[in-house]
Amino acid sequence: MLVTGCTMSLQSDELPQDDNIYRVVIYPRTKSASVSCFGMEGVDMTVEGVYDSVDELPEWMQRKLAILNMFRVAPPMRTVEGIGRRIDKDTFWVYRS
Repeated sequence: MLVTGCTMSLQSDELPQDDNIYRVVIYPRTKSASVSCFGMEGVDMTVEGVYDSVDELPEWMQRKLAILNMFRVAPPMRTVEGIGRRIDKDTFWVYRS
């Protein structure tokens, strides 16, 4: 599945150059995941929605979540260039690069 992501109007040194950012929330009790696109001008939001399982997420997103899961939950949260950032125990920002 080809996904071009979304456009975000915020500027920051920690955001990816193409500003493609998805918020992923994993619900531990049900193992489901919710994906939403940051920004108001989504280019391609086909990835957005609720997934019954993390295994149903696009493979590129699963790989990035696996990397982010290795980081500790306590602040300060680190941004991994080209990957994203862990926001809390179950919430992630994933960069589509």
